Amino acid sequence: MIVEFSVKNFRSINELQTISFVATGLKSAEKYAEVDQNNIVEIGGMRLFKTLGIYGANASGKSNIVKALDAFMIVIRNQPSPDSQLSPLFEPFLFQEDSDETECFFQIVVLIDGKKYRYGLTVKRVFSEEKNTGFQKSKVVISNEWLFGTKEKNIGEFFTRKGKEIKKDLLPNKDNIPPIPYNHSLFLTHAAAFDEDGICKIVRAYLFSGFFSNINFKSSELRKYSISMAKNSNRKAEFLNFLASFNLNYENIESIEDEDSTKKNIFPSNKILLTKNHQNSSGKSDSINLNLFYNESAGTQKLFDLAGLFLLALKYTQNYPILFIFDEIDNSFHPNLLIKLIQLFNDPTVNKNNTQLIFNSHDTNLMSPSIMRRDQFYFTEKQEDHSTRVYSLADLKGIRNDADFAKQYLAGFYGAVPVLENYLTEKDITNE
Repeated sequence: MIVEFSVKNFRSINELQTISFVATGLKSAEKYAEVDQNNIVEIGGMRLFKTLGIYGANASGKSNIVKALDAFMIVIRNQPSPDSQLSPLFEPFLFQEDSDETECFFQIVVLIDGKKYRYGLTVKRVFSEEKNTGFQKSKVVISNEWLFGTKEKNIGEFFTRKGKEIKKDLLPNKDNIPPIPYNHSLFLTHAAAFDEDGICKIVRAYLFSGFFSNINFKSSELRKYSISMAKNSNRKAEFLNFLASFNLNYENIESIEDEDSTKKNIFPSNKILLTKNHQNSSGKSDSINLNLFYNESAGTQKLFDLAGLFLLALKYTQNYPILFIFDEIDNSFHPNLLIKLIQLFNDPTVNKNNTQLIFNSHDTNLMSPSIMRRDQFYFTEKQEDHSTRVYSLADLKGIRNDADFAKQYLAGFYGAVPVLENYLTEKDITNE
């Protein structure tokens, strides 16, 4: 499971900011004791959350937190290449001197088979002059990289790196790993390719094994998982029940496929029929086919597209995905539907794989002690130097664990709300 993620000098984030899935020592009010039981996983001597929510005003940087995590995970998943694929990580904080000469920092802590590992890197831009042309070209490279983890009972070093110089003496199978070919190559990926049983392989495989982000994926691209569920005779009934829990009640799902869509594994929404039963005017039961694209709302289409992957991740496929990353999760979803979704992730009888979800939102209906604890809410606030500060509701003193979090947040008790000004100035009003 993901323990925490840290980022520094990325977009609006200047100083080091950390989002942690670790539960603090606080306890929910007695009437919400079930929230503690459901929302926390005790594993490897740690107490970890399955869900975290980030709130804040527009342009406060809450999207930049999840974008940093998304970009970091994608870079880890990339295959080795002679060309640098690190540019998504190099977006330094612009409100500083010589921002293009700075380094961007990323680090993740994970728990794998009860052991903790800390992996991170920094990237920078380097310039070189092309031969015979005099033109300068640039690329983003790894300036530092490191992996620490559990060795027997303590946390120890596995490797550290500065530029292309790798200190790998503490890797068990170091002799199997040749020198790294490029200064933009991840040593974690490089080592994993040459040491099938090594710790780098284990850590990368875990991070690689699966995550979903709506930042770089459209939900329609995942529709194949829902269609696969609907076509599976052993899982179809459960898939229909899963949809019904969101008040999407269908008797059958049919995909009209042609040879081209089957080959490309693409299922257009206008070729998906959803069968509903109803009583006609004579009182007899009748059925009607609804076209997903033409007859259903954008929210229903979005949920249908995601439902198959949700169900696979929560109940069937171990360690896949390790994390769902949702930017603006409330987009197209009714508040009650969104509450249900968060509750499913927190419910241990449903989320049997401890799949995790980090999201940002403006929907304050989720901000209830009956749904999530104080330490599951983070806030982003834009500071005077235009940088983003990230803090947890648990960091604030004097907040009752059974408080109306949403009401207090909207009232400005926690900060992280927009400061609004009058549209008309005093001069405008006087002139009128």
